[in-house]
Amino acid sequence: MKKNKVLDCPVYLINEEQAKVDIKHFIDTKVNGYFVAINAEKIYRYRQDKVLRNVIDNALYPYPDGAGAVLSGKLFHNSTSEKINMPTLALEQANEYHWRVFIYGAKADIHSKAVTKIKQEYPNIDIVGNLHGYQPEEEALEQIRQSEPQIVMLALGSPRQEYFAYKCTSSGAKGLFIGCGGALDIISGNINRAPEFFINNGLEWFYRLVQEPWRWKRQLVLFQFAYKVISTKLANHLRLGK
Repeated sequence: MKKNKVLDCPVYLINEEQAKVDIKHFIDTKVNGYFVAINAEKIYRYRQDKVLRNVIDNALYPYPDGAGAVLSGKLFHNSTSEKINMPTLALEQANEYHWRVFIYGAKADIHSKAVTKIKQEYPNIDIVGNLHGYQPEEEALEQIRQSEPQIVMLALGSPRQEYFAYKCTSSGAKGLFIGCGGALDIISGNINRAPEFFINNGLEWFYRLVQEPWRWKRQLVLFQFAYKVISTKLANHLRLGK
């Protein structure tokens, strides 16, 4: 499968069905590596942040996460990709196929509630280990090595979870490392997930901003990203004379 590039940032422009096939293939063939959720912020920072760029370049599976990645994929590649809710998709497949899962991240109380709900909602998952996000990374890495999970869910926030995933795979730890961001907050009930209207119209970021107003500075990059996409598309249009 070919990686596309959006403003130089690599991404697989896929839909959910393709993602399911790929995850199953990785598990069946014992492929190890980490996933990176590609959104507007990562695309915009890709050329500016050398560390982040290296992590994305070495990812097994950079996938579209958010309206920015999906819409720019359509603009530059005429793709039919869609936003992938990878944490939910991975949990559903782990439950279907009885995969071994390790969960690391979030505050202690949120982590505990989320793990309890995951066990209730996905009873076929074999949770081989779990640690909240304030326990040392070295301890987490060692427990991951020892428990040999097939899926590692990392709810450490971005880009910390991507950096940790890179560290794990670089050290030879096995499994598919999937960043969860705030998924455990939603699963635990600490934060409400955006209604379908916001999700379907690319406004999930706005709903989250209302719930977590302290994120406003981070959301400014969306406007910078939109300007970059529009100006690049216009420049390409003028250059090609179309």
